[in-house]
Parts: sequence; structure tokens; C-alpha cells
Amino acid sequence: MSLFSKFFKKKEDKPAPPPQEENPLPWIAPENNPWRLHLLDLRPVADRMLSTSKDERMAQNAVSYGSEDGLVFLGQAPVIPVEMTANLTFPVDGQLYPGVLFTPEAMEHKWAIYFHDDKLIFVRSWMRQVYVVAQTRQENGMLIVESVQGSFGEENPAHTLSILQFLMTGYVRNQIVPVPLPEEIKNDTRTAAMWSFSMFGKLAKVGVFDEQFKAQSDIPVRSHTLLHIAAAKGDLAAITSLHQKGYNLDARAGDGLTVLQWSISVEGTAVLEHLLALGAHPDARSTEGATALMNAVQSNRSDALQLLIKAGADVNAKDDRGFTALHRAAEMGHLELAKVLLAAGADKHVVAQGHTPVSLAEARQEAAMIQLLQ
Repeated sequence: MSLFSKFFKKKEDKPAPPPQEENPLPWIAPENNPWRLHLLDLRPVADRMLSTSKDERMAQNAVSYGSEDGLVFLGQAPVIPVEMTANLTFPVDGQLYPGVLFTPEAMEHKWAIYFHDDKLIFVRSWMRQVYVVAQTRQENGMLIVESVQGSFGEENPAHTLSILQFLMTGYVRNQIVPVPLPEEIKNDTRTAAMWSFSMFGKLAKVGVFDEQFKAQSDIPVRSHTLLHIAAAKGDLAAITSLHQKGYNLDARAGDGLTVLQWSISVEGTAVLEHLLALGAHPDARSTEGATALMNAVQSNRSDALQLLIKAGADVNAKDDRGFTALHRAAEMGHLELAKVLLAAGADKHVVAQGHTPVSLAEARQEAAMIQLLQ
């Protein structure tokens, strides 16, 4: 072999450099994020893009879930008929009751998620079609996914489980966590971001090119239970039926509020009276320590306030920050409600984060309230 042929042989053996991507998305270094991973920043696409559809029916479907309890999807077979075993676990707040886990409110939300008959049901919002059904059981305060039917797209089984984990954390529990991106498009960040947007819309902010990545969270999974939904609809018969089936009257919904607190938003007091008569605790607390009494004050509901006091609600109960119902009445200028609370024994000297009820009234220049509390 000549010297020239050896030279060209060496040149041929040298691998070509990978093509440079035009306008790549930024990366987030491991030391700059809590997962200590090399993350792709999806926000330049996720926060700026809008979903559109030329199909009017799909656009209507995407935002059609406002009052949907998800029962209509129970028994619907997934679009892609594949099955796999699983062993995913999620903490629950005592027990996870049937109901709504995530309701899409915009076209960019992409998924509706429900829990019925011990199954997690994932519905593609634009299509109103079930894509994935996960069979579960509950044990020792944990929801355990035992098997999965269906696929979110055309991903491999390991990626299906990772996407399920992301939806249960990023959607259901409203946590910003990395979405597992397809590994085969790692060198094309724009394509990866578009894949993420088509799958998760605006709810995927960062991604990791690891199809088996599963972001963990200690926040318990809660549903907007069928009992909460019945209360919001004013359906007393359904409330009674669900109570008889074992639903906890003091269970908290996905927003952290109790059934009593949901009932405050219903016109009149029939639902509130019915729940109290069935045994709902008047001082049942939200995840932030608030009681229905506090919600009644914030909503300026004198009728609900007086009913709760009659039922034995603690007028001096404090939320997790130390504030009482009287603090709320004073700050919001609800003079008549403050009078009711004081008549029921509310303590006007309670200090929370440096504030008494009167100091809050003074900050808002509520003259009548200041006079009442002084």
C-alpha cells in the first residue's frame, strides 16, 4: 500500500463530527436543579406555544371536562391493546376514593385523569378516548399500580411506566418534575421539545433523556371524590348513598379542601346541613389547616357561619399559620360576621404572624371593624 493510500485510508476511518443543531434549547446543569441531572429546559417551547386544531370537535373535546366525573370512561378499552406488569407506588391521604384526579381546562393540558373501580384511567382530552388503564390496589396508605393496559403513544413499556409516573406527579399532584424524553432524539432538542408539547402541553417544563426516569414525590394523591362532586351539585341523595358506601365525610379533595368546605360554595345551606346531619365534623381541616368556618367567613356566608357555630364549630380554631376566622373577617371587612363570631366567643387578642384581628383591620382602614374590635 502506497503512502498516499495509507493517508486516505486514515482519513476515511476518522468518524465525521456530529451535525450541529440549529437554535438548540438550553440545558440546565446538574448543580442547578434539585434532581442533580442534566436537564433540557423545555420552557422556551412549552410556555410560548398554543395548541390549535382545525377539527372543531377536537377543540370542543379538549375543554369539555368541567363537570365530568369520569364514569363514562369506565370499561372503555385503550386505543393500543398492549399489557405490562408494573410496580409503581404513590402515597394517598388515608384512602384514595373514586373521582377526578385531573381535569383539563385548556387545549394545552392534553389529558384527563380519573380513578374508578381501582383503576387509574388516562384519557386523551382532544380525542375523549382512553389510552391507558392501570390496575391498582391500596395498602398501608399507598396506591400500588400492579399492571398497565395501553400506551400513551408508541413508546416502549418502560417509557409508558415513566410517563404514567410523570402524569401522577406533574399533573395529579401539580409538581414541577422532569418529563422522561425519548432517548433517540437526544441530539435534536427542538424535536424533543415538540414531542413533549404534543404529549403534555404546558405542564412539562424540563425534561431528561432517560425513558426510565421516575420523579418521586411525598405529596399524597387525592381525588375530587364523587362525594365532593355530589356536594357541589347539591345532590343530597347521592351524598347519602356515597356515605352509606363508606366514603369518608371528612375526606379532602385534590385541592386540599373538605366536603364541608366545598359545600360552602353551594347556594343555600341544604348541603351543609345534610353533611353535618350525616356526621361530617364541623372542624374538619383542609391541607392548610383551614376549617369550613373560615371558608364561610371568606365567602361572606352568614347563614353557613351560624349553622356551623350551632353544630359546635370552634370559633377560635387556627389554621397552620395561626390565623382564626376572626382574623379573616377583620381583614375582609365582614362586620356582621365579626359580630357573630364575637358573640360566639371568638378571641380578638389572638396573634398570628404578628397580627391581631384589629391590626389587620387597621391595615385595611376598616373604621367600623376597628371600633368593634377595640
